[in-house]
Amino acid sequence: MKKSFNTGLKVLLRALALLPLILAPNYLRADGTSATLDHIKESNALNIGYRQLEPFSFRDVGGKVTGYTISLCNMIADELRVSLGKKNLAVHYIPTLFTERVNSLNSGKIDLDCSVNTDAPERKKSVSFSVDYFVAHMRIISLRQNNIHTLEDLKGRTVSVPRGSKDLLEFNRVNREKHLSISIITSDTVQDAFDMMAQKRTAAIILDDILAYPIINQNEHPEDFSVSQDVVGEKMKYAIMMRKEDPQFVAFVDKTLGRIFESPVNTQLTHKWLTQKVMPKNLQRN
Repeated sequence: MKKSFNTGLKVLLRALALLPLILAPNYLRADGTSATLDHIKESNALNIGYRQLEPFSFRDVGGKVTGYTISLCNMIADELRVSLGKKNLAVHYIPTLFTERVNSLNSGKIDLDCSVNTDAPERKKSVSFSVDYFVAHMRIISLRQNNIHTLEDLKGRTVSVPRGSKDLLEFNRVNREKHLSISIITSDTVQDAFDMMAQKRTAAIILDDILAYPIINQNEHPEDFSVSQDVVGEKMKYAIMMRKEDPQFVAFVDKTLGRIFESPVNTQLTHKWLTQKVMPKNLQRN
């Protein structure tokens, strides 16, 4: 069954890559109208930023950079090869921290940030976003023995949150408005923030549920952790991040994503990457 699924997915990906991009000539002119497209064409390379954030972007045990968002960006690269006439266009995957994303984009180090990026109004002053590709919910992740289910259970306690993330901005707002007096310890990565909670240095981690599930399932005892039913703050809308003031490139990316979302391949990708849940280790082995 797994072999048949993977074969079907490969066929769909190849078919999608061969489809011509409608209206491409209107915004794929290498005449200075798009700094990003000019840069890609001249360098014959697409530089993609990513982080270790399963199931969207990560380097697997075999060293391959993969995930749902990486798959989308690889298909964008396929469209660039056709539209720019660059059959040998290289794709470089560059590890990029949350706090480095904006500078890496605007300095030209990367052309797309294809990890988890929440489309937030305050960020649009510095970068551009594609159309949304996923909506997550921020929840409380804690050790089950702590019996933490709501924000009120955390009142006066300490939580960990990744530095530079939308989760941190949103949680600060909720914490302030509800007068919860919850202390926050920030970290450079999601894994570091999770480890603080797992090692009992904080009472909980505030994190998008879809990002928490893979980390919990990789733990030796996933049943030790709980994910709150309560949602914290507003919905988190994920999008691909790009350089500011390059509408032609944004239009190209959005057009490509629109075609992917309307095709059968997106159903395949969603089934493969985005059906995460927490389960006991013995069930995982079975």
